Amino acid sequence: SRIKRPIEFLVRQGYSVLSLAYFKARDLPSSLEEIPIEYFERAFAWLSAQRGIIPDEYAILGGSKGAEAALLLGSMYPQVKAVVALSPSCVVWQGIPKKRFELGKDVRSSWSYNGESLPFLPYPPAIKKRDILFLRLQRVHEEALQNTARVREATIRVENIQGAILLISGNRDHLWPATDMSEKIVGRLAAKRFVHHYEHIEYSTGHNRVIMNRDCWRKIADFLKKHCA
Repeated sequence: SRIKRPIEFLVRQGYSVLSLAYFKARDLPSSLEEIPIEYFERAFAWLSAQRGIIPDEYAILGGSKGAEAALLLGSMYPQVKAVVALSPSCVVWQGIPKKRFELGKDVRSSWSYNGESLPFLPYPPAIKKRDILFLRLQRVHEEALQNTARVREATIRVENIQGAILLISGNRDHLWPATDMSEKIVGRLAAKRFVHHYEHIEYSTGHNRVIMNRDCWRKIADFLKKHCA
């Protein structure tokens, strides 16, 4: 069965939840390109000023590009004490322009900091329009991940996260290889002798359907109860 309203589910577990848009909303960028990391920093400051909130002790939950952001923020801000990443990425990817067919033009990072683009992994130059139209981009991402030099620059320093990490992926993901990238994250954490708890849960499902899985949310609830109590 499915969880239809994840935010309500988390609130019922006793958590205060801020659902934060970061593009394609009022007064925000229209495309997912060079989103300033400082925007999230301001959200931390706002949360810290709210009644009933423990300041500087946050868990971040994100899916897909939101998972990329969650891991990146955790690696940069010590007030992030836990990260839940659904269909995550191990690297910072190139941004997504307003018009998807322009993926290969004027390539920019998804994120920026202090006015500068963060190092990112670009897509290979030849992308078929039908793959973009139907979001069949797994092979595009897999080919990009063969560029070891750019991968090294764009890798998210997950070992800097100051708390527990839960990775959840679907091994039938046709958008990007979330399961393989989750295993790369696990391998990096092991190699860096990460001192906090981390785990990767794999389901037999697709990119966006992970979030609909009731067992997935039970695992998230158990993780948060153990590491964010």
